[in-house]
Amino acid sequence: MKDARKRRGAKKRLLMGGFSAALAIALFGAVLFMLERSSRQREDVGDSGSWGQAQEEVESQETQLTLNERVYAYTDQLETYLLIGTDNSGANPEAKQGFNGDLADFLVLFMVNPDTGRYGFVQIDRDTITDVPILDEKGEEIGTALEQICTAHWYGRNEEERNINTVYTVSELLGGLPIDGYYCMNMNDIPSLNHAVGGVSVTIEEDLQSLDPAMRKGAQILLTDEQAEKFVRARMSVGDGTNRSRLRRQRQYMENMYKQIHERISENAGYINDLYKELRTVLETDQPDKTVSEIAAKIRDCEYVGILTPDGESTEGTQLDDGEIHSEFYVDQASIAEVLGKIVALSDITEDVITEDEQMIIEEEFTDDEENVEE
Repeated sequence: MKDARKRRGAKKRLLMGGFSAALAIALFGAVLFMLERSSRQREDVGDSGSWGQAQEEVESQETQLTLNERVYAYTDQLETYLLIGTDNSGANPEAKQGFNGDLADFLVLFMVNPDTGRYGFVQIDRDTITDVPILDEKGEEIGTALEQICTAHWYGRNEEERNINTVYTVSELLGGLPIDGYYCMNMNDIPSLNHAVGGVSVTIEEDLQSLDPAMRKGAQILLTDEQAEKFVRARMSVGDGTNRSRLRRQRQYMENMYKQIHERISENAGYINDLYKELRTVLETDQPDKTVSEIAAKIRDCEYVGILTPDGESTEGTQLDDGEIHSEFYVDQASIAEVLGKIVALSDITEDVITEDEQMIIEEEFTDDEENVEE
């Protein structure tokens, strides 16, 4: 993600849909679990060639985040990967020069931190209003616009540029949090992947009979491939029609799928191999396959904190400026800091930064005064 990080340094920081990657979360987590188990087994037979032992010592460096007009710092060896779920129904046919990419309707950040001994996921509402970079015909940023964060995947000449633009936008939303890479899937792959795991059992917490007669409130069902797609994608036509309700269904689906896969791995250690191969064929990523095994080595002794979601306010508005009213979510930046703090050790250094800035101003004024006296 070097390109995205270069852009972060060039941009002045402000102080202030659909679904598919849920499957990636569950399967990705299961792969980590399996690799963790395999790593333990290798240690039991005396294998000393682990990734962790071969890794060189890395000197701790401070990373700063700006959220809610506060500056936070951490030195943990944090790793982050953005899971992107795209929906081509949101492509913009009016866009010129082919800037009509899919919407990033599902955004979840995977975080692993060996220093705090925790790992988990941060779920981001696709309706979140934030500064989205606009790219020109050369793939260069020409400005930003306050839009739903899902539109970040509209802009770019190809999938790589669209994914990088999405990663950058999420990074800025999270105060400038560095993101190491991405995994992207299209929602059209939901049925086949649901089939691969034999369906997922869920409890219907709201009346979804308009989607399927079997989806009555309170029912416990094993979702078919068709039902799974409806369960995690439906929004406007069910319940209160908000994306927040859909996010709750997605979290239930992810957590239950995660548990089911773990159970099957315990029964058949080879189960995960075919599953991962199928997942890999539908993933776009900038990461080598070995990254998964490297992460597995790190989470082996870590605590899973679950799927975390920042608080905020849902409303409707015209921020997209296309003549229509859309759902909008305004995230509470203080909540972002609280959520991130459950995985990474954040220190509030706002006062220290202000003091440093004030000292720089004093020194500059003193230098200017000396130059004026000499003249």
